[in-house]
Amino acid sequence: MLISCKSTKVGQESEFKIGHDSVNLYAFIGEKISVIEIDPNENNTRIEINSITGDTIRRMSYVMDNGFKNKYKVVKNVFNDLKTDTIEFVAYDHYGRPGFENYKNVILYISLNKEKGYFYHQKYQYDPIEKTKNGTWKGLNGESIEKLFNEKKKGVFTARGLFDE
Repeated sequence: MLISCKSTKVGQESEFKIGHDSVNLYAFIGEKISVIEIDPNENNTRIEINSITGDTIRRMSYVMDNGFKNKYKVVKNVFNDLKTDTIEFVAYDHYGRPGFENYKNVILYISLNKEKGYFYHQKYQYDPIEKTKNGTWKGLNGESIEKLFNEKKKGVFTARGLFDE
């Protein structure tokens, strides 16, 4: 009887997945394929014509972070559905390389830039995870996927305005 109850609970935790189409956030368990550094300032020049003088104006912006093009296998959707088995996204990190690249499996949090048509990583937000002997996913300190997600949701993602308080 005890084994049956425990199995039911584990099954429920491993199946945690929620969605909300109006929230521009995707959380998924990812397995690293590649993390490649890119120049974040490539193509940052915009040419405009001054409407009064007719002069050509060259506007340049500079990103002070390191940029990375990332490719991950989507092992399991956690929040919203990416509807793909692999995903590419851009990440920026002011301190060097992104911390998530040090782990084989992580919960990654990304959003879609609809104007530019690509996904970007929610800066510094990830949770290292590992698969347990019984096949479920847990944080490195034993946290459930649900707990890890809800901590981010109630904390940083509410502060960033993705969720209401």
